[in-house]
Amino acid sequence: MPTQRYKSFEDLAQIDHGRRRTAGSRAPTPVPGTERLWVEAHVAPHAESSAEQQCRAIVLEWAQEGFEDRLPRKALGGRSFSHREVDASCRGVRVRGSGRDLWGLQIERSSGPGRQVVSAISVATVPGRSSVIGIEVHDRSVVPGDAVAEYPAELLAEIAGRVPLLQGERRLARDPIVLDTDEAMSSFVQMLVDPRRAMPFAVVSVPPEEPDVEMLERQWSDLARSLAGLAVVWVLPPAMTFRLSDTVGKPLSVFLGAWRFYRPGFNDRTDRTLHPLVLWNRLTDDRGIGTTTRMFQRLAGEERVRLGDGDRRTLGFDAISREAAGAARGPARLVSFFRKSIWGAPAVSATGDWGRGAGRPGGTADGGAAGRAGAALVRDQAAAATGAGAVEEMPLLQRKLRQARDKARTRGNRYQQARQRADVAEKERDELRRRAEQLAGLVRSLGGDPDAAVPFPTAWSEVAAWCDDSLADRVSLTGSARRELSGAEFLDVGLAAQCLNWLGNEYRDGRIQGGDPDLHGRIDDIDDGVFNLPCGGDAFECTWDGRRHKVDWHIKRGANTRDPRRCLRIYYFWDDHTEQVVVASLPAHRRNALT
Repeated sequence: MPTQRYKSFEDLAQIDHGRRRTAGSRAPTPVPGTERLWVEAHVAPHAESSAEQQCRAIVLEWAQEGFEDRLPRKALGGRSFSHREVDASCRGVRVRGSGRDLWGLQIERSSGPGRQVVSAISVATVPGRSSVIGIEVHDRSVVPGDAVAEYPAELLAEIAGRVPLLQGERRLARDPIVLDTDEAMSSFVQMLVDPRRAMPFAVVSVPPEEPDVEMLERQWSDLARSLAGLAVVWVLPPAMTFRLSDTVGKPLSVFLGAWRFYRPGFNDRTDRTLHPLVLWNRLTDDRGIGTTTRMFQRLAGEERVRLGDGDRRTLGFDAISREAAGAARGPARLVSFFRKSIWGAPAVSATGDWGRGAGRPGGTADGGAAGRAGAALVRDQAAAATGAGAVEEMPLLQRKLRQARDKARTRGNRYQQARQRADVAEKERDELRRRAEQLAGLVRSLGGDPDAAVPFPTAWSEVAAWCDDSLADRVSLTGSARRELSGAEFLDVGLAAQCLNWLGNEYRDGRIQGGDPDLHGRIDDIDDGVFNLPCGGDAFECTWDGRRHKVDWHIKRGANTRDPRRCLRIYYFWDDHTEQVVVASLPAHRRNALT
């Protein structure tokens, strides 16, 4: 054990990182890159019988958040489906039989020229073992980036919160583990130096004097969720940091609010530079927290790649997709044969040539003979392939097909009539809306407020309906914005409604009239702390009305906090085509590359 003493904890970080490795240290095998990342977990044996169904539902709910349009109904029923939008597509496959139930979902996204990232999730149940939850991220870009950056850790954390999952025969950790007892600390130290340990550890120490404990707990929780399935987060109170230092030595310990990443293979003789340390003074703002979190994710991703593919080649999405394609090939050939037989495909003559008029009204005598010979051949082929009983049922199938065509033709006529009625109703609706706008403008010109009688909502569950009724054709909410309302934490719902009402009236009128400089900056009519400003680095793109739009403006309040209860952000863009404000996200601050 080293006996050298250091003046301060900061001195430990200033020692030359390139010093010679001590005996017993082990450098990790270089990883060529993390273009492909595979993470798997197993459903615990004591889970409910509906655990796999819950996992599929959570994955579909997560996938829906990335698409403006609703996924097909077949997706909710657990069947194979395909869905495509402008820069993204989603595909689901399922194979069942012989006690197996294999389900997979794949999402392809293109965020720019040459950029393509594929995320795949599989839920596989096979006889004799626990169900497998597999998550794969593959960066297929021209210049591949880091697949770990696209890893959906929040999805796995959400699944683990509802369904008990195991990794390496231990419960999958989605929350930080606080080592507040001597027994817990002893067990942790044993696992930390265990040479068989495959799971990385991210250890955070508690500063001795930090009044905002809630902020620290939120940081630890965010770190644990971002590393779900990749590493376990441990929290060391000040008293326990001394025990760790006594065991592994101060150069390899972590204390005074610092964070450290312990790779597998750690012991008290290892090179400390292999287990990065981040001091407390670099963790005092969102930028430092974000940088450290991404570094820990990258290191954990490298360790996960070293573990190999696991069940990916047999239970990953690609394997399930290949099996589903093979299972569908046999029925497809039978359906093709029936179609050719029922519709009277060109018959084969006795000489083996195709008769030009065979078996069709108005054909020649030779063609009729050829048709009869071809029909006999078809019957022989059908009897050999499917049995003589199927040939006897062909006239019945033909009648059913004709009836189906007649019904389809009738439905087509009804559809055209309904479409015409819908067009008339839309014209009447547009005319009524135009008149309502004229009346509202007249009321405003006389000094009144046409929206004064409409009460603002008092709960987030009422905001979407209120916006649709009171701000129709002036403010629209995208699908993702509506979904965000269900989990909104901002406390002042009325203030958010005031901001939406301002967008639908003062702001919209100013845009229609050619722009008003007074609409930018502080909104005095609402509150001194509310501003309408460009998004800057928080700008993003979304799909609305079948087109891509850049969301580059937002209303903000609470610039010095990220607390979702006090921080308000309403991200929106102006649509020239419909002359309305489209809100893409609210009411929380969106995370970007820095926050």
